[in-house]
Parts: sequence; structure tokens; C-alpha cells
Amino acid sequence: MDDSIESEAWESIIRVPEVVFDYARSALLIIDLQYLTASREHGMFKNLAERGIADAAEYAIARIEDLVVPNVARLAGAMRACGGPVFYARVASIRGDGSDQTRRHRAQGLVCRADSKESQILEEIAPQNSDILLTKSGSGCFTSTNLNHALGNMGVRSMIVVGMWTNSCVETTVRNAGDLDYDVVVVEDACVAMTRDNHRNALAYLDNNFCVVRSTEHVLAALYSAPSRAAA
Repeated sequence: MDDSIESEAWESIIRVPEVVFDYARSALLIIDLQYLTASREHGMFKNLAERGIADAAEYAIARIEDLVVPNVARLAGAMRACGGPVFYARVASIRGDGSDQTRRHRAQGLVCRADSKESQILEEIAPQNSDILLTKSGSGCFTSTNLNHALGNMGVRSMIVVGMWTNSCVETTVRNAGDLDYDVVVVEDACVAMTRDNHRNALAYLDNNFCVVRSTEHVLAALYSAPSRAAA
């Protein structure tokens, strides 16, 4: 059978009608943009450089520096200006030895103390007063933090998701959000994967399935034109 016909059948099954996203009641979730995972001079990227394979990760770190971090800064500023909640999720060990993290994270070298430099959010987008910092012990923000509890307490059912990796922690969180019946926007140019293909393939599957995919400019315009939080 023609692969294109099979693909058409699959597309007809998984795509769902687009929801009307409520920007006036939304929250911003920023995933793993910390020194351990998103800095050229620390953690993962430093280790790759020491192993002599930094060039293989240049696409990812350059996208973080040149595109993702500036766009996330703009989105966080807009959400704060609109009075909405900004959540940060970071990988860290509360116990310090990784025993409270998943086996996968320990095996991947994603162990750092919660008070270490590596656990801190990048300075350019550091949390501000009233922002919420979640310490994540696994890939998904819903399965390894109290995100769902906090959003429920705030009456939030609409989420804007950014960060890294598009095809790992972002995708896992968005899939879980879909199963919990949250409405989700993923901001394409505020996310990153290690390769272009990984990024594009993850978004192609998620879009109009577990979320809708939008640009930073689209989301900023929608946030600033949304009714006030009080009116909503």
C-alpha cells in the first residue's frame, strides 16, 4: 500500500479540531532552561566540548542563545505584564545525590544539587517575584512536579509551553497535558531539540493533536490583546 495513503489515514485519526485558546486565563511554562542543560560554559554542553564533539551540538546551543532565550524573555515579560503566572521547571536533586531523581536522569548525568549553579535558571530569563520555580525529578513536568496541583489551585486550564528538549521533556509534558484536558500552545521558536529534524518531527506530531503550535509573535500579540485577567 502507498505510504502516502497510510499517512493520510493516520492524519485523519489523530488531528482534532482546534480549540479557542484562552490567553486571558493561561500560564507560561518554561522547561529546563538552566545552566546544567542550556549553557555553553556549564553542564551538558561543557561536557560535550571536553569530549571534542561540541560541533555536533552547535545547532542546539546557538538556537538557545540566539533565538530561544530572547523569545522566552519576551514571552515571560508579556505574561507578567498581563498578570498571568510564569512557571519554571528545572532539573535538580533535592537530596543532592540524585536518589530522588529517575534512573534515566542519573544515567544521563542530569544530577545537580538544588543550590548549585547548574540548577539555576539562565540569568537572562531568571525568575522574578511571584514566578514559580518547580524542581523536576524526571522528564515530564506533570509526573515529576506539583504543576497540576498548582494550576488547579489557580483555575488555569490553558498553558503556553516553551523550553527544551522539544522531542523530550517538552513533548512529554505536552502529551500529559493533553491527557489531563489542558489546552496547550507550544511556541515553535521558543523551543529547541538537538537537531532540526527532531524539533520539526516532534512538533508535526503534536500540532492539532495534543496542542497547537504557534510563533512567539503570534503569542505576544494574543497575550497583549486578550481581556484583562480581572475581566476574564
